[in-house]
Amino acid sequence: MNNIYIIEEVLSDYTPGMAVIAAPSLDACREIFTEQFESTCQRWVDEFDYAIGVGDYKVIEGVEHPTGVVSYVVGGG
Repeated sequence: MNNIYIIEEVLSDYTPGMAVIAAPSLDACREIFTEQFESTCQRWVDEFDYAIGVGDYKVIEGVEHPTGVVSYVVGGG
């Protein structure tokens, strides 16, 4: 069973985007986010850490969804 993490204020490109990730823990969520997005833009991982630190995320607990990125939106201008 996983949790769904909805992380806001990440994936910025002029304006912020958001990511939705299914993972068993917040640490696993960060690993998945990093694997998916670090090679595109290292700054996005820093944005993830900041968003988590200031509470710009929501958690839906106990969801039967495969582990991984569910959806994401890169910010735009």
